[in-house]
Amino acid sequence: MKRMLAVLCALLICGWVVYIAVYDRPPGKFDSGPAAEISPKTQIKVALHDWTQNLEVKNAIERYNQTNPDQIEILIMDISTDVYNDTLNMLMTSGQGPDVFSVDNEWLATYVNKDYLANLSPYLEPAELSRFPEWAVDLADRSLFKGGIYFLPASVETLRFIYNKDLFRSAGLDPEHPPVTFAEMKDAAARISEAGVGVNKHGFALAGGDGQESLETGLEMSGTYSGIYHYSYRTGRYDLSVYKPWLQMVLDIKAQGSLYPGENLLKRDTALRQFAEGNIGMMYVTSKDYVKLQEYMPKPEWGVVLPPAADSSKAWAGALMMMPQSPLVVNALAPARTEAVKVWKFLQSEEFLTLLYRQGLALPVVDGILDTPAGTGGLAHFKEFYPTQVDSIYPLTPQIMDQYDPSTVSIEPRASGDRSRMQLYLQIIAGEKALDQALKEETERLNQMLDIADTGYYFKREEYIYPGFDPRHPLLAENLLKSLRGRRN
Repeated sequence: MKRMLAVLCALLICGWVVYIAVYDRPPGKFDSGPAAEISPKTQIKVALHDWTQNLEVKNAIERYNQTNPDQIEILIMDISTDVYNDTLNMLMTSGQGPDVFSVDNEWLATYVNKDYLANLSPYLEPAELSRFPEWAVDLADRSLFKGGIYFLPASVETLRFIYNKDLFRSAGLDPEHPPVTFAEMKDAAARISEAGVGVNKHGFALAGGDGQESLETGLEMSGTYSGIYHYSYRTGRYDLSVYKPWLQMVLDIKAQGSLYPGENLLKRDTALRQFAEGNIGMMYVTSKDYVKLQEYMPKPEWGVVLPPAADSSKAWAGALMMMPQSPLVVNALAPARTEAVKVWKFLQSEEFLTLLYRQGLALPVVDGILDTPAGTGGLAHFKEFYPTQVDSIYPLTPQIMDQYDPSTVSIEPRASGDRSRMQLYLQIIAGEKALDQALKEETERLNQMLDIADTGYYFKREEYIYPGFDPRHPLLAENLLKSLRGRRN
């Protein structure tokens, strides 16, 4: 009996010891108070035109969500690239827009003037501004943007001309000497198509199905290398007749059967895939297209060069225009603006931009990222898209003019008549409008809108006139407005 009692006591003592070890409290000492509350995370909706499908980008955002001390959670909105601009516009118009998002350059002025965007000036320290090149801060600080800072370009988009070396060889062309003039480009397109009859090979492709993007790059941006642009910075007037040689070249290429068929409906992604398959000899691309092209794993040997000039005398008559890559902005209606700005800063940080650069997704112009040793060693041809002394940002052209056009009824964001101008180019290439007359009429329309805009309160024509403009050094000239203010002072 005594032994049984001793065993029972021993079991009770063991149980008590185990209880304390597991629960870290003696019996009967339970905490009757409420459990400690975990602070809910602040969710910030983010929409990006590119990047979101990249695994490394997804991982970086997930790490931020797990490690940032501010209990912020980034939620990436799933918006298809093909309909990104239209979807974003509908969301912003309805007041349901993302908190942080990338916006096309041509929409910036419209969004600022509609009070869609938050002024970031109160959140930026001088040290943060000093990361950005002078042109980026000057661009963001223009009176067009109400004197605030609503965005800061951190990366650029460059333009290049790519060609299929294998098709050049098959056509009897020197693969190490691509065309440098419009005439040589037309001849190369003809020879490639002739050599590729019956095997679906075409000399040149123009992805007109994406309208504005392809024509803005292939025609307007590439023309700057020949010193050609539809807006004269010296006089502050438009003249689209300067594009007659390029449009005539495309019409000739089409007439000789060297243009990839269905150009008005051809999507950029489709054209890039066809180039990667070896079916296209030449096309214009930007650094933004690079990743998509690499995804398609080009089969042929290919090259990357500067675009052909109008003729040999015009090569590098002007700097080749590069564009700020779709800037990031913060929604003025973001419920948690402070947290949204923190996310904006994270997406603009050296760490995140370096990741984009190493994935071939961006060409950052901050923090010396492009000088990182072996930063993109595994990406063939990517260095050929790096900005050079030939490339340059250009001053702004008038951006908010179509609101003055009596025939314009669309509520969509517009800039300098871009949409109607791009549609006009396509109509000319399709043979629907006569070349000379169409360019003359659009020139008159743009200048008429410019004159009407000049009677308004916000538009200052002098801000867009650069009497000493040098096309080879676009950022050195001072606009007329600054000159006049300087004289008064």
